[in-house]
Amino acid sequence: MPATLRRYTLIVLILMSPVLSAAQASQAPLLAQELSTYRLLTLFHLLRLEQGSPDVQARLETEVQHFAGLLTAHPEALPAPLQQQAQHFQAVLLNNARLNYEAIDFYALDTLSQSAHDLLQLNRQQQALAPAASPTLDLRQAILMQQIAAEYVREAASFDSGSAVYDSAQERFEPVDVLAKAFRQRLEQLQLTLAGSAEQRKKWGQVQVIWNYIEQPLLEYRERSLPFVVNRYSEQIVTLLVN
Repeated sequence: MPATLRRYTLIVLILMSPVLSAAQASQAPLLAQELSTYRLLTLFHLLRLEQGSPDVQARLETEVQHFAGLLTAHPEALPAPLQQQAQHFQAVLLNNARLNYEAIDFYALDTLSQSAHDLLQLNRQQQALAPAASPTLDLRQAILMQQIAAEYVREAASFDSGSAVYDSAQERFEPVDVLAKAFRQRLEQLQLTLAGSAEQRKKWGQVQVIWNYIEQPLLEYRERSLPFVVNRYSEQIVTLLVN
């Protein structure tokens, strides 16, 4: 089963699980939306780097369908302002994705960046209203990994296209190296504090091995750019963490 479908299967199981409390269940779609938002941003900027690759375009369209499905899965967990902003973000992203990659200018990128920022802010505000759910540690680490990938690929696409289309996202989102250091710290803390089962320890060991491949490029992201390598390995980490 492809990694994307495995991730969707897990999220659906979380949302439908009868053992979750109402508060936990209401937080699950928020986390799923946050992960999908970063996934969409990653794929959009990867599409720019690949100059409109049909394969990336198809993956983007699949993720858009998943993102849209989250809006209707549990509407009680996604209040009207959040749903409206999510729909706005989706529309902006689709409009930009339909443009010829050479026609994506500063205004288009800046509008997308602002729309994503506003959506993520609303999403996190809503998350703060719900009690933390203990099973979400792996998912939160997966979200951070996807956030890192989204920002790294955006930076690579912007530099590749030249400063004329460099958006102001750097003013709204944390730098890649700062996010990478946070991922490393949380990874070390989780490995120390979570005994877990043998299967859980094996999973975190696999995450550690993959992380070792991309940590240095992430810390040195302004000196060298390896977007396809980072995207591939980050997808592997996210898949491990959500399964």
